[in-house]
Amino acid sequence: MIGFLLGKDHETLPLSELNALLEIYSLNGDLTLLNNYGVISYGGSIEKSKLMDIIINIISRSAYINEGHMIIFQIEYSESLNKGLELLTSKLLQFESKELLNLLNMDPLRDTFAIRVIKMNKYSDENENISSMAIERSIGEIIRKKTNGKVNLKNPSKAIKMVIFKDRIYMALLLEKRDREYFNKNRPHLRAYFHPGCILPKLARGMVNLARLRENQILLDPFCGTGGFLIEGGLIGCKLIGCDIDENMINGTLLNLKSYNLENKIIDLKKINAQDVIPYLESLGINKVDAIVTDPPYGISTSAKGNVEDILSNLGSILKDNGYMVFASSKKIYLENLKLKEIHELYIHKSLTRYVHIYKKE
Repeated sequence: MIGFLLGKDHETLPLSELNALLEIYSLNGDLTLLNNYGVISYGGSIEKSKLMDIIINIISRSAYINEGHMIIFQIEYSESLNKGLELLTSKLLQFESKELLNLLNMDPLRDTFAIRVIKMNKYSDENENISSMAIERSIGEIIRKKTNGKVNLKNPSKAIKMVIFKDRIYMALLLEKRDREYFNKNRPHLRAYFHPGCILPKLARGMVNLARLRENQILLDPFCGTGGFLIEGGLIGCKLIGCDIDENMINGTLLNLKSYNLENKIIDLKKINAQDVIPYLESLGINKVDAIVTDPPYGISTSAKGNVEDILSNLGSILKDNGYMVFASSKKIYLENLKLKEIHELYIHKSLTRYVHIYKKE
């Protein structure tokens, strides 16, 4: 089994992003969501090391998924947490040293370990109020004796997660944690070129993932602004086409992409009205793109750029079959030539709500 700890910063986006990434990496299996923990019962034929690499890759490119786990086993119980911990202890004691080391992917001569508890439910009963530290110490001691492994509480090479629910405990090996600092360190105002109103990089990365983009596929942003979506697409290996009616934005996008060393990912950047994107792509010898991810303009300046709904509808014709168009807007938009898969509502502040649309060409 595989476990994914989803972020809690949005109600629906984390699960949607997980489903998209599972599709991107062809990781099939039955997904069960328990609170914000997604458990996949995987019965495929991928070898363990490759499966672990896939989990690591999913977390590395995710925006809203905090951790990826390889679940070693689960304990189900119907009585108290104390009973669940007794069953867990009994299970651990049954393993031979070599078997447990293999399950933990641990070399006792090289690796250190630590136990980390995640309580997914709050316990009101005094009997259930067992501290996380007490659990970590007792389970850690069993593993230490079984494996001769060394404990390192600050910086272990192996972190073993105890994911605790009211009726079950998952013992899992942490494979990857999301880089929380990336999105803070790469906020739009810290880039080489900045213009107010940019979508934050976390949402931009999430929307690129929702478009199911893979390495070397073509990402088009017909309203590219300062290049936020193109940056995130380039960082996961996409080929990039950006358009904007404002030449300053095109120059700024180029400057930003260069600052991330993504020049080699650019197919073309062009000052052009989004209404003219299709003939422009034809001039490049491109008839179809893999995905469109964009944040169209709304407001006073929109009339100078054309009707956004019409532009988006027309751009659907240049999507490859099964390609996605993902865009944000200040209102819900319904396109006739594409299949609406999801709409996610994002509250920005009292006068602004954004709707992230996910359309597919079927």
